[in-house]
Amino acid sequence: MTESLKQKILEIADSDQSVRRDNPERIKEVDRKNRKEFKKIFQKTGYISSEHGKDVQSAAFLLVQHMPKEDLPFMKKYLSLMKEDLKNINPINYAQLADRVRIYEGKKQMYGTQFELVDKDKNLYRLKEICNFQSVDERRERIGLGPLRKYIKKLSKEKGIRIEM
Repeated sequence: MTESLKQKILEIADSDQSVRRDNPERIKEVDRKNRKEFKKIFQKTGYISSEHGKDVQSAAFLLVQHMPKEDLPFMKKYLSLMKEDLKNINPINYAQLADRVRIYEGKKQMYGTQFELVDKDKNLYRLKEICNFQSVDERRERIGLGPLRKYIKKLSKEKGIRIEM
């Protein structure tokens, strides 16, 4: 992958984050443009592995993670490539995409990374349903993640939100 393609992925991911932070009413428009550009790059390069840089790999994941339900086939393909590369990626990225894909398919999540807004004024979120909840920490450990309760506590503190289980 060329340096210019790496830089393009980083720029696309930056626009993804800045629109979410600064101009939420433009999210769909910016996401549509970003998706189109990222898919062109993916057609040329294939899976964006850590050999292209951890920052580029994380940026690529972020772009796939924010794809809408109609891009589920692409998301599933990317997820399978991430699964083959688990030892070289941030495990939370894999878990988030795996859970997002399952939610889009109408299934319960596996790792406990997906939430829904309950009360915007109170910054209150609820953990979406988890498949076989009693073994979630075992699944998380298998891919290199810590216990769900610790993740939720850390996330709540970092984001300044409350999360119900």
